[in-house]
Amino acid sequence: MKRMFIISAAIVLALTASSLRASSREDYDVRPENKVPRIERPAWPDYDLHNQNSFAVFADVQTAPRKEGRQLRWESGNLSSARSTFYRCKEATYVTYDWTVPSYQDWWFFRWSEGTMIIDADTGDRYMLRHLEHFPMNQCFWIHGQSGETIRIVCVYPPLPLSVKRIRLFEPDCESRQWMNGRGDRSRVYEVDSLRPVEAPRGRIIY
Repeated sequence: MKRMFIISAAIVLALTASSLRASSREDYDVRPENKVPRIERPAWPDYDLHNQNSFAVFADVQTAPRKEGRQLRWESGNLSSARSTFYRCKEATYVTYDWTVPSYQDWWFFRWSEGTMIIDADTGDRYMLRHLEHFPMNQCFWIHGQSGETIRIVCVYPPLPLSVKRIRLFEPDCESRQWMNGRGDRSRVYEVDSLRPVEAPRGRIIY
């Protein structure tokens, strides 16, 4: 009987230690840095999707370390060209998109549309894209002068409750133009924690 008690106690201690390790991560992240870019040229008043000269032009944007984040796989089978990280914060959910601009390419244009959302894969609840920080929505815009650098764009969504464990991204159909087919897509399902920023080792406190 004593031996059985010792074995049971050891199992309980092991499970408790495992639970503590699993829950040792902080519930919330610190939001990503994102400096205000320089506007080289605002969008034309008569902005036209098919006239790239009418797009706003930005420079000196936020950069990021290479290979930070994760490339998402879409249901279409495509792999995202950007690397994404999800920052679960109390006030909002910040999703970063990091692109490494080719060294031969000095101009690069982007667009995000209303209707982009994070979907709770278990409940179907939808968390709609609120805005892009510092950039317009529903319009193409240029980023200029970042050749060879990894540039970062930050999207802001409503805060995800801690009960949300598995998510997918959804991008709606939109207008198409050259090099943009306008077809929407949604990502495969991912665990939220697998998309959050990697924690730096805390190390020991030594006196």
